[in-house]
Amino acid sequence: MIILNIKSMSKLTMKYPLLGSSVDSTQLSLTIKGVLGLVATILVGYGVSQADLSGLVDQIVLFINMVIQLVSLGATIYGGVRKVMNYFKK
Repeated sequence: MIILNIKSMSKLTMKYPLLGSSVDSTQLSLTIKGVLGLVATILVGYGVSQADLSGLVDQIVLFINMVIQLVSLGATIYGGVRKVMNYFKK
């Protein structure tokens, strides 16, 4: 089971305020805790092992990185095309 300490929770909620509690902004939201607990319970109920969960987390991280790279590439291409179009417009 993954246990986060108070210092890392405070940093997490400071970086992403939507994850913070409405009562104490340094604590993780009860809604988020509930969702994480429900997901963990469902995965354990289906017999998912810790190795499977670790692999799943790795795949999710890779997917997020790929999406960020694609968005960055799209922004770069869009900016380059716009710059060339503006150059020839003059």
